[in-house]
Parts: sequence; structure tokens; C-alpha cells
Amino acid sequence: MLHFPFLKRRSSPRFVLAVFLCLSGASLHGLGPAQSSNSNSSDAILSGVVTSQVEGEMEGVLVTAKGVGASVAVTVVTNDGGRYAFPRSRLQPGPYRISIRAVGYDLEDPGTVEVRAGSTQNVNLRLRATRDLASQLSNVEWLLSVPGTEQQRNALGSCVGCHAIAFAVKSTHDTTAWRSVLHRMRNYSSPSFWLNPIKWPWEVPPRAGDADLAEYLSSINLSSGPDWKYELKTLPRPKGVATRVIITEYDLPRRESQPHDASVAPDGMVWYSDFGLPYLGRLDPRSGEIKEWRIPVARAGAPEGSLDVKFDREGNPWIGLLLQRSVAKFDVKTETFETWAIPEEKASERSRAGMVAMGPDGKVWLKTSVDTYGAHLLDPSSGDITSYPLPLSFYGTDSNSKGDLYLASLSDGVIGELIAKTGKVTIYPTPTPRSGSRRGHIDEQDRFWFGEFFAHKIGMFDTTTKQFREWPIPTPWAGPYDAIRDRKGYVWAGGMHTDLIYRLNPVDGEVTEYLLPTLSPNFRNIDVDSSTDPVSVWLGANHQAKIIRLEPLE
Repeated sequence: MLHFPFLKRRSSPRFVLAVFLCLSGASLHGLGPAQSSNSNSSDAILSGVVTSQVEGEMEGVLVTAKGVGASVAVTVVTNDGGRYAFPRSRLQPGPYRISIRAVGYDLEDPGTVEVRAGSTQNVNLRLRATRDLASQLSNVEWLLSVPGTEQQRNALGSCVGCHAIAFAVKSTHDTTAWRSVLHRMRNYSSPSFWLNPIKWPWEVPPRAGDADLAEYLSSINLSSGPDWKYELKTLPRPKGVATRVIITEYDLPRRESQPHDASVAPDGMVWYSDFGLPYLGRLDPRSGEIKEWRIPVARAGAPEGSLDVKFDREGNPWIGLLLQRSVAKFDVKTETFETWAIPEEKASERSRAGMVAMGPDGKVWLKTSVDTYGAHLLDPSSGDITSYPLPLSFYGTDSNSKGDLYLASLSDGVIGELIAKTGKVTIYPTPTPRSGSRRGHIDEQDRFWFGEFFAHKIGMFDTTTKQFREWPIPTPWAGPYDAIRDRKGYVWAGGMHTDLIYRLNPVDGEVTEYLLPTLSPNFRNIDVDSSTDPVSVWLGANHQAKIIRLEPLE
């Protein structure tokens, strides 16, 4: 199929797939003011104390209630007295199953819990030492546990793009088998994950050093016996402020979904892109309804996943179609797509269009990376595309109030600036060399907040003064992927390795780390709805087919 700079296509409504999730027994979230999740408040509809023989009353235990047959789960965290409490506004009457997350412990099953209107159900929970600690370890806990150099463990950490580290360390591959496995995995594309492997359309040869990596991986897995020859290490549970939070998880209708990006529209709807499959989805937080629309093919034979979700002035979502080398707009009124292709002469077979940024004048920035580096400014009203060459590969992008483009370079650890009126490109190295600047957002003061994936820091570049600041995250291998500032001045980020969401106070550098209830969710981008009280932090669990909402209560 040929593509031209001004090509536009409109899809038919027949591409639409609509799914309404069963919400029996689950609440419709956010309909009332939030209450402290671990207080003794009479507002609680379900509460109790969590204890174990070893610790007694346990702080920092995540307690999750999910209605029987439901697709929405609500989680609260125990306070320093071991008490948990679900606000009445968060659970509807009905039968619930209770689960917990507390590394090193399992729940003595209390059975089905019946929540009744007009009363508080008290259910005390008893935990016992787990017999299978390995099944509870997060990616970062495996990285802390395995022996090896930092370089070797970083190589192991790269597994998380497609699957949890547990897959590797629980395997029984010897060195010879690992060489074959590594070659096979090199040929899976970046949107792949363990439930939906997608091959590159070309052959990828083995890398130099794969033989050494194979030997290392066989030394830390179960190839030589049923047990690991090293101690399994764990992170501490949440304490203090990190326990005062409500977390809501929405299951998506397809388990193979990869909600890489979850972004909040001006009307409060949450839209998500699918990294591996051609769908755009929408979650209504008020009702729990999820709808999905199939994205039309823009380039036959290329992988069909998408990346990023941004909104134009009418509230229509835009997404990058990656190896489809196109950008798509979804019209929320007509429920149809329009696509624009990257100019053929500005792309190669391996180029991908992964990110979009919205200018204040209604124009849309898109970007190509891999083989050809370029930024492209689309005028949707005419279809005209103005292309600007870039000197290196960039990943995340956003536009400031002047319409200028700011870009984060994962490979080079720099911030790029492209002035829209002149096309001038300036490169600003981050204070920490090779920081792995990945994704970011411009705030209302035209400051670009971004995650420093390799430096394990949150960075800020002031687009007016051209000055940087950086703040470290305390947990090892924190790997902030993205960063965004809320209306109170806090900056939020998440990590692919840690199952933690970070809240930074830039004034004093304090970082609060909120643990999520689902193991190995694989967070990528992050967004904040500052119109709610408390603010709502939204993420896609890229490997667990969930949309997650986090509400800090302090």
C-alpha cells in the first residue's frame, strides 16, 4: 500500500467493538468524598484488623475487595495498628472476595464476605508465613536477590519489556538453551509480551555478548537444581503516609490487552492505547463502562499496536501507530478514525511513529525514530505536514504554550528543543550523563518533567530558563518511566521494575512510594486528573490488562 503526506482515511463504524463490564457487587468509584482508608471512621462499610503470629498487628498490608463475578477491585492499606477500612462510598452491598499483598505472607481465607447496606461489616484477617516466597517477589526484589555485576543484573532487568523477571529465574534453561532462547527473543518486537509475542518483520541477528549473558542466566535460574543458591530478598512494606491511599483496578475485557498509555480527557473519561493490538479503549470512571474500537490498518503487513494518547481542543484522542508509520485521530462524536501517514521520503522500513504532542494552535506534532530521526508538524485542517530532521533518537515528547516541541532521549540522556517558528533544534544534556530521559509532560509553567529511567531520578527542564533539576528515587532500580505534576505541586512517576508509584515533593525532595496490589503490572506512562478531590493518578498495567486509579488521601 502506498502512503502520501496528505493521505487521510476515515473508518466505518463497523470497526467498533463495545464492551460493558459486569459490575455486580462492585462500586461505582469516586461518587463521594474520599475518607481515610485506614481510620476508625464510622463511614466504613467493611473494616477489620490484620495480624500474624510473627508480627501481631501489621502495618502496610494491602487489602483488596472484589465483588464476586465483578471486574473492579478496590484496595486499601492497613495503618500502624493493623486496621483497614473501606469507605461506604467505595463498596456496594453484595458478596466479596478478599485478598492481600504482604510479601512473605499468605492470607488465611476468610471465605466470601457479605457487605450489607447500613452497617459496618467487621472482618479480621489472619496471615501466615508463605511457603512460596518466590511467587511474591517483584522484579526489583529479584534484582536485589540475584548475584552478579550491575551490568549483568541490568541485562536481566531488560526482560521486563516483555515479561516479569520471574520467568527467567524460574526457568531450567542451561547455557546452550539460553543461547537459542535469546536469539528467539531478539526477534520479538518491542510491543510483544508473554501472552502476545509479535515478531519483527525482519531478522535480528544475535548480539555480541549473548554467550556471556546465556552463561550468567543459567547460573541464576533452576538449571542446576530445584532451589536457588542465593537468598531471596524483599522490600519493606508501606508505612505512614504511603498507607493512606485508595487504589481501584479495572479489568479490561481482553486478557491479552496491553494498556501502554492511560490518559484522562478533559471530560474525565480515561482513554488507553493497546501496545500490541489495534484497539483504542475508553473507561468511564463514573459507571465502570469500557468500550473499545478497532483501529483501521494504515500500512498492511506491519504490526498494529499503538502508543501514546493525547487530546485536541475538542477532546478527541490522538495516538501514534508505531510501525504503521501513521498517526490517528478518533472523532468521539462520529466514532470514526482518520489517519495521516509519515511522508514516505522521511521514513524507512523500520521507522515508527510512536508519540504525539498537541500544539496550542491545533497542530499536532508526531515523531519518527529508529533509522530516521524526525519531528513532523501536522495541520489536520489541510493535511499538510512540515518535517524537521533531528540529530538523534528521541522517545517522549510534549509541546509548551508556544507550540515548541520538547523531546526526551532514552538512548542519549538529553532533552531536545525544537522551535516551531524557526525549526532550530538545540540539545541540552541532563546533569546526570546517560540518564535515560524517557517520557515527560509540560506543566502550566512550561516546565518539562520527565523520568530518568537509567539514573533512577525524576528530572525537570525549565523551557524558559533552560535550567535542569533532578531528584533521586530511593528504591534501587526505580526506573521512572514518565513524570507529571499535579495541581498541588506534587510530581508523579512509576517504575516498570518496582510495582511502586512515586510521589515527589519538589520543595524538599521527599518521595512517597505507594505499592500497588497487582504483582508485575509493568507501568509505562502516567497521567493525573487534578479536577478530582483527591487527585486521581491513572496508569495502565501493561502486562496485567488493567487500568489503575490511585487516590492519595494525605
